[in-house]
Amino acid sequence: MCEDVLILSAIDNLYGISIEKVVRVLWAVEVTPVPKSPKILYGVFDLHGKTLPVISLRELLGLPQKEMEIEDSFVILTIHSHQVALLVDHAFGVFELEREDYGETEELFKELYTTHIVKYNDRLTPVLDIEKLIDSDMLKRVIHVDT
Repeated sequence: MCEDVLILSAIDNLYGISIEKVVRVLWAVEVTPVPKSPKILYGVFDLHGKTLPVISLRELLGLPQKEMEIEDSFVILTIHSHQVALLVDHAFGVFELEREDYGETEELFKELYTTHIVKYNDRLTPVLDIEKLIDSDMLKRVIHVDT
């Protein structure tokens, strides 16, 4: 079964997100830090008059943090009826990929909140279950921060 998946990266790791949750992809822009905010909140930015929280994929996955760079991207997502920006190192684009059955290998990625695995450029790529990775409680903490 083929599906459309946005392929993105954090460090040298590839991940996928089903495009059902993706609104758009933008080049990263300057973010305003929010004092006393949860660690998961990278900051906020203005998108056409609407303040969106920015969550770092690196932070979500427990990877080493870095300063935002010009080639980084924001993936604007609609999750739990709210829009958020996911800061990623690079967004490669949307590809129609075949869902792969890797049984035991999929078990290795369960801790990442994945739904399944696809193969992109001969690499096994976990597709993130973004609504579990950013659950409604986490989202409430991020959205209700005083900005």
